[in-house]
Amino acid sequence: MVLLESKDLFVNQSAFTGESVPVEKIAGKAGKQDDDVFNIQNICLMGSNVVSGKGIGAVITTGFDTYLGKMNKEISKKKEPTNYTKEMDSVTKLLIKCMLIVSIAVFLIFGFIRNNWSEAFLFALSVAVGITPSMLPMIVNVNLTKGSRSLEKKKTLVKNIKAIQNLGTIDTLCTDKTGTLTQDKIVLQKYIDLNGDEDLSILKYAYLNSYLSTGLKNIVDRSIMSFGKEHKVDIEGYVKVDEIPFDYTRKRMSIVVKKDDYTLITKGALEEILKICTKVNNKGEIQNITKEKIEKIEEKAKELAKKGMQVIAIASKKEYSGVNIFNAKDEKNMTFIGLVGFLDPPKKDVKQTIKELKKYGIQTKVITGDNQYATENICGLVGIEGDILLGSDLEKMTDEELGKKVEEVNIFARMNPMQKERIVNALRKNGHVVGYMGDGVNDAASLHSADVGICVNTGADIAKESSDIILLEKSLKVILDGVLEGRKVYANIEKYMKLAISSDFGDVFSILIASIFLPFLPLLPIQMLIQDFLFQFSQIAIPYDRVDEEYIIKPRKWNTKNLGRFMVVMGMTSSVIDVMAFAIFWFVLGYNSVEMESYFQTAWFIECLISQTLIIHFIRTEKIPFIQSRASKPLAIMSLVTIAGTIIVPIALHGIQEFNFVILPIQFYIVVLLLNICYTVLAQIVKRAYIKKYHEWL
Repeated sequence: MVLLESKDLFVNQSAFTGESVPVEKIAGKAGKQDDDVFNIQNICLMGSNVVSGKGIGAVITTGFDTYLGKMNKEISKKKEPTNYTKEMDSVTKLLIKCMLIVSIAVFLIFGFIRNNWSEAFLFALSVAVGITPSMLPMIVNVNLTKGSRSLEKKKTLVKNIKAIQNLGTIDTLCTDKTGTLTQDKIVLQKYIDLNGDEDLSILKYAYLNSYLSTGLKNIVDRSIMSFGKEHKVDIEGYVKVDEIPFDYTRKRMSIVVKKDDYTLITKGALEEILKICTKVNNKGEIQNITKEKIEKIEEKAKELAKKGMQVIAIASKKEYSGVNIFNAKDEKNMTFIGLVGFLDPPKKDVKQTIKELKKYGIQTKVITGDNQYATENICGLVGIEGDILLGSDLEKMTDEELGKKVEEVNIFARMNPMQKERIVNALRKNGHVVGYMGDGVNDAASLHSADVGICVNTGADIAKESSDIILLEKSLKVILDGVLEGRKVYANIEKYMKLAISSDFGDVFSILIASIFLPFLPLLPIQMLIQDFLFQFSQIAIPYDRVDEEYIIKPRKWNTKNLGRFMVVMGMTSSVIDVMAFAIFWFVLGYNSVEMESYFQTAWFIECLISQTLIIHFIRTEKIPFIQSRASKPLAIMSLVTIAGTIIVPIALHGIQEFNFVILPIQFYIVVLLLNICYTVLAQIVKRAYIKKYHEWL
């Protein structure tokens, strides 16, 4: 609404700006600071509330046309695809492409060689089923669910389960200042005279004013009282006579105390205190206040403000009338005593947590509606360095200019909700995976736009609605725990992906080679499906596997190019061993005729599945498996169960003709052992060469 009339009207706009100090609204002209909608003096926004005073205004917009309504409309839109969604889409396309190419190739080659197109079709269909990592949905969901339960124990509730994987890949964390970096409570820091020297009498007067006043104690009063008690300020013998309550017109409050005589003590905003002072206390000497002294006082106040402090002033005067009833008219001809500075100090562990985030490849950017000086000071204390960008400067920038600026700047102050969202979108356009932490109405749009929206359970409803993750404790440490859990989830999903597609590709490639030279199929379709089932069974425990510390040290994204390369390299490696196995089965063990078809098929069924199961332990880590890095207990047990099942299944089913299994002699198992030793040595050599060339494994 536009104000038509106003009288001492003060409005709380903290829902938009994050600042709890009420703002005065005045009917008439918009005022000087009309570059920011929140600074327009004659405009009141839906979502703000009146603290004191009264006014009459004309409503000019309602519902979705208001500032708050437009924000709600924005977050109601379908969310842009997050990093997780984009990656899963690209991986799915790669898998479908591989399945189609390989299946068609098998169909054509087998059909031309065997000249039996119906059998070729059935075989190609079995290959399509075998090469598809059918456990992918289960592995992904079990990983995400396990991550969700782990985060729950660390005071983190997951609304959108996909956000866990996004949390693991974030490389930029945008956060507000108050309550995240700071303790969300102001602490008394300074009590100085006009010369900048500390004076205990200033603290004593401030303590008397706050301690003896009645009514609700504000954050300044509580801070003064806490500091005074801690430092054992002596107010014995003082008796309260009367008080003049605070109001937003005077911006000060006074109390009258008596000890030997009556003393009026006033505290409040500096400009309002100076208006009622005619004298100043200069090192115990009462002097007339002059323009030079006022400038000196204002300079000291600016110095405190530039350090991020909230500043109030203290004044007093002796009253000899003995009158017990006082009012605002008595606040005159007072003596300026000094300044008291308060600061919302940083949390003790924040600086270390920011270092930890940096260690894990995450840059922290502060985006706040608070003033420049307080933001700059706190960021300096917690170790966030760099230039500062104000909302008024950002407003003048094009999207292209902002895209460059967000890479250079880590501190953004005096930002309104739409400006915050622009910063998040600019970072995402630059290829960053962005996590955003906020809890107010002014954060809702940014929470919605970020890859991961993080809110505290005490936040505004609209903020919680827009977020993916809810924190039960407002702390960067909790976010760091979530990031590390997300990276473990990502690592275990990638282990499965690379294992499944490389093994399946290798098997199909081996089948293609064998189909050209063998007078029979190397595996029957039914045998392929049983083998695929047992292999997938061995991977159920992958979500519960350990992840090497070296892997989670930096954020990672799925790369379909790398995935395809890994599939070919490791698939070919397994095919080399398969060809060796074919040669040994044919020339050494004598499985070289149509009559010995079942022996050859049973032999490859066992050898192939055991080698695939063992290779899980090579793919899961960059290190030497079993020695430098061991799998988790569940994965080790499932591997042993699968190997045992691989040996038992052909024996159990050998009497059923449709399965075409036989019982193999003991010398075969010696060959299998030797082949797997060769495979593990070759796999380790290939792994070292791959890491050396591409500087990554998983």
